[in-house]
Amino acid sequence: MMQRSVLMRLQWLLYPLLTLAFGSCSAFGNCSYEVRDLDASAMISENIGAADSAQVRLEENRGSINGTTMTWLVTAPTLKGHVLSASFRDAADLSQVRLDLPLATTAQAAITRGSADTRSGANLGGVHDILASGRGVIQLQTDDPARPTITFALATLNVGDWFRPNCY
Repeated sequence: MMQRSVLMRLQWLLYPLLTLAFGSCSAFGNCSYEVRDLDASAMISENIGAADSAQVRLEENRGSINGTTMTWLVTAPTLKGHVLSASFRDAADLSQVRLDLPLATTAQAAITRGSADTRSGANLGGVHDILASGRGVIQLQTDDPARPTITFALATLNVGDWFRPNCY
């Protein structure tokens, strides 16, 4: 009788531990973080033959892995050599630069191409909300008096919700 009681107690202890160890969301690291992503783009066509375009991708991690990365590409063949600065802004307050986008060299086809990461010190707080709500803007300042400011209003293409990639 004593052996059976000990076995039953062990059984009640082992079942929860086995469930944690071999369950789909174990406590041993499989589900320790979540990810989400977002894609947005804009195109400006002036019937000149080559369209100006902007693409942005945002990837975020939260949990045991934290960080946000934003990558972008802006092409504007008709403006190459005339762009003085590029920036990411919130359409709700265009006076505030959220992120300066460094210009590409003249040897590159892009106006600006790059990435920023919170782990490297970039302040990307709130960028997901700005893009997801359709307020994301890339603004170019040029030396062309006919077009001193070019604004790309970014349309959201894909908004991924938080999910746990290693929780299966």
